[in-house]
Amino acid sequence: MNKKEIKRRIREIKYFQSDDEKAHNCEGKLYSDFILYVANTEGELAEMAKMVLKTKDIDFNRWCG
Repeated sequence: MNKKEIKRRIREIKYFQSDDEKAHNCEGKLYSDFILYVANTEGELAEMAKMVLKTKDIDFNRWCG
């Protein structure tokens, strides 16, 4: 992930802003992908990102993304 990719995905969210569900899903995916990107680096921030990603293992019905 790099700044160009992030900017592209933000443009995609803006493009879908009239479709709340689609825009929300795109936004959620960007957030998740960024956290995963950080988790695959080194240091304390990476460890924190790995902790955040553990919520994916909690079983509940997710309404979006």
